[in-house]
Amino acid sequence: MRAFAVTVSALLFLVVAINGFGAWESYRHEQRFQAVAAHLRPGQAVIIERDFDDRRFQRMRVQVIPRPAVVAFGSSRVMPVSGGALGLAPGQFYNAAVSAASLEDHLALWQLLKRSGHIPELAIFSIDHWALAESQEAVRWLAFSREVSEFLDGAGRGMGWAWDPVQRISYAWARFKELFSYTVLRASLTDIERAARGRRRYGAGVLESLQRDVVGEEHVGGRRAVRADGSLIYERAYDGQSVREVQEEAVRFARSGARGLAEFRVDRQRLARLELLWREMRARGVELVVYLPPYHPATWALIRNDHRAAAALAANAAAVGGVGARMGARFLDASDPNSIPCGPEKFYDGDHARVECLLPVIQRLLAAPRPG
Repeated sequence: MRAFAVTVSALLFLVVAINGFGAWESYRHEQRFQAVAAHLRPGQAVIIERDFDDRRFQRMRVQVIPRPAVVAFGSSRVMPVSGGALGLAPGQFYNAAVSAASLEDHLALWQLLKRSGHIPELAIFSIDHWALAESQEAVRWLAFSREVSEFLDGAGRGMGWAWDPVQRISYAWARFKELFSYTVLRASLTDIERAARGRRRYGAGVLESLQRDVVGEEHVGGRRAVRADGSLIYERAYDGQSVREVQEEAVRFARSGARGLAEFRVDRQRLARLELLWREMRARGVELVVYLPPYHPATWALIRNDHRAAAALAANAAAVGGVGARMGARFLDASDPNSIPCGPEKFYDGDHARVECLLPVIQRLLAAPRPG
């Protein structure tokens, strides 16, 4: 028994040590990207890895961009949309999307834009069902807890003096638990392997970082990158997928639960906060364009035939559309790809549409008459 306990303790210590090293490397890596974020210019892009912390990047980036006329809010499902694709001049558009975005992320990014004097004329919202879900994971957005607290206090809906410290403790606890995570362990081992191969991470300074990570958009070379306007360039591997491979992935995505659709319930507090956000935006003269993003045709077919999943999407559409109508937003439920239309060749996977699919959605909304 003692030998077993010693073995387990040794293995646990090893996991914590490896994950701790990986977390430190990741932190230093993100410090470098924060520095680089301040130096991006139109026509440039920063090379990234799939697991980089886009919330830290956005916190730095929105403070240094010129005031945009148009800002996009959402998750990775709207990230491919760029100013160039919308026909806007450099500096006129910014994509403020973050991965797995929740409603709180939207509040925080709006607060950062306000704080920086970068209030746009038009806001494009791509609203995912999980952004308003009761079961939405409350870990990632907690990195923005201070901005969320500022917004709620300013809107007269603050949670009291103890709310922000409690959220910060929750975030710290969630990060601490990652030290024991097998998923994090695999990522940490990848970091160690890169370090062993001599890959530089946090280097001699911003200049060296710029030379290594920031390139002209035309020189991205099939790597994953973020443009100066915040939009995402997917890596070449996605272009190498066949329509059949993407469809198979879309079917797997739907059958795995499509990000908890069957268990989805609208969080009424989050819905109320969405209305607070849009009410404040409208009071500051911001026009609102809102849509529910499309699914791959194969994913949509399976969702439509699943009573609980279809009911969840309908509930989300009714909730978002109702708030949008009260706030004078132009709204479109584009969940059904056939309504656009978007064929299977216009998707990266089950719920990530290519820009060729998203542009018609946005253009249709922009061409629609403004609500009275």
